[in-house]
Amino acid sequence: MKRLIYAVIAITLMVSCTMQPKYKIEGNITGLNSGSVVLQKVVDNKLVTVDSVVVEEGIFAFNGTVEQAEYFVITFADTLDGIQLFLANVDVTIEGNIESLIDAVVTGSELTTSFNSFNEEFIIFGTQMKALYQEYIQINMSGGDAERLKAIEEEYMAIENQQKEYINTFLANNPNNLISPFVALNYGNAKYKNLEELEELVAMFGEEVADSKYLAKINERITSLKNVAVGMKYTDFTMNDVDGNPLSLSSVAKGKYVLIDFWAGWCNPCRQESPLLVENYAKYKDSGFEIFGVSLDKTKESWVKAIEDDGITWSQVSELNYWDCSAREVYVFNGIPHNILIDKDGIIIAKDLHGEELNSKLAELFE
Repeated sequence: MKRLIYAVIAITLMVSCTMQPKYKIEGNITGLNSGSVVLQKVVDNKLVTVDSVVVEEGIFAFNGTVEQAEYFVITFADTLDGIQLFLANVDVTIEGNIESLIDAVVTGSELTTSFNSFNEEFIIFGTQMKALYQEYIQINMSGGDAERLKAIEEEYMAIENQQKEYINTFLANNPNNLISPFVALNYGNAKYKNLEELEELVAMFGEEVADSKYLAKINERITSLKNVAVGMKYTDFTMNDVDGNPLSLSSVAKGKYVLIDFWAGWCNPCRQESPLLVENYAKYKDSGFEIFGVSLDKTKESWVKAIEDDGITWSQVSELNYWDCSAREVYVFNGIPHNILIDKDGIIIAKDLHGEELNSKLAELFE
């Protein structure tokens, strides 16, 4: 009896395994007689290989499973182009020619059809903007027509606005489409929106996309922005100073108003702000004002030279990792100069104070 029970369990497990949803991609690319085909997906903004197969007379196949619908790219050896698809656990057929992979026909995947339909219109805007940009460069280099340059700028901005409206309309009309969170993240500049804009964006989506990994990334950014919003306590971090010694924000911030200044020696707008910071630091440092400079420089030499050239005397730290700065992930900013002002209790009271706004705020606090 026990053997019978074990046999039934084993058979049940085998059946459940074989019934697991899977994808099957069958391709036929004319002109591709041999070589390899690679299936890739994006992980941390980089293409990562998921599978690789050999081509035989243009024919190839991939089999596997995905936990949820996800963006993939199929690339071919010795070619720069690839085939995009939004892959779910369905049977997909690809027919194309190696000379024009962009025109390959993907059938069996409604999500890919929807994505390609969106992308076709999106590319048109990009093509128009690229043409205008090239014309602008040519005219500018030849010292040409100033009126035409101004007209090009206006045309470019108009097309850019049309492109943004196209994306917004697509998202509004497709709240339950699984590609919508991907579009919002990678085409709709969700990575650069502020907290209010992101919350409005997330509110648009329906329940069918609630588990999307792309929506999860947007929600992660919302959480990060909330953690460093005005009214929140600052998040501490430690980096090396110019002498290679670890220095924490908390060690500088005790009982003082601190301006966390994200900058770099290669950043011209940052360098233009240096005289104002030097002036304010000299004026208020004895009254309880401190600056904590965080550099996004690439090399110690360029960082130290900028410090010396600008007459900077306040605390400076850096990882010398350019944009891959760990504090940038914590404080969620996309450009420099960027600053955050915290009070004596470590509460964030203002962000991005520049020029007269910074002067006025410091005068309010110390005069």
